[in-house]
Amino acid sequence: MIRNRALGLTGAIIAGLGALALVPQVSGAQDAAPSGEKMRRCINGPGLDTHVLDENTLLVQENGRSGMLVKVEGCRLNPYDVLVFEWRGMQQICDPIDIQLSVKLSGSNIRTPCFVQTATPVAAEEAKVLAKQKYQRTPTT
Repeated sequence: MIRNRALGLTGAIIAGLGALALVPQVSGAQDAAPSGEKMRRCINGPGLDTHVLDENTLLVQENGRSGMLVKVEGCRLNPYDVLVFEWRGMQQICDPIDIQLSVKLSGSNIRTPCFVQTATPVAAEEAKVLAKQKYQRTPTT
C-alpha cells in the first residue's frame, strides 16, 4: 500500500513538472501574434477575392480579412484569365494540398493546371497592401 502511494506521488510530481515545462512555450506563442489581430492559419473557400501579383503569385483574401499568399508552378498567372478552384474535401485553404488551381485562358475552354507550391497566411493589413500592387510581369531574358 505504501508502495502504491509512493508511485502515485511520483507520477503526480512528474506530471506537474511536465505541465510547468509547457507554460513558457504557450506564452511565447501568444506573444508572437500581432497585438491588434490574431493570425488566421486558414481561410474559407466560398466568396474569395483573388489578386494576381505576378506570374507565379496569387493573393487570396476572405472578405477583406486576412489572406493567403499562394505560390504556383506549371502555369502562368495573368490578371485577365479565369482562375478555377477545385476543392479537396472542405472548402478551406490551410495548406497547398487543399486546393487544385487551374487557369482557363480567356476566350477558350483550355485549362492549364497550376501546381500550388506554398500557401502562406498573411495578416489583413499586409493583404491590403499587397492587393494594391500592380501586376508584375516577369522579365524575359
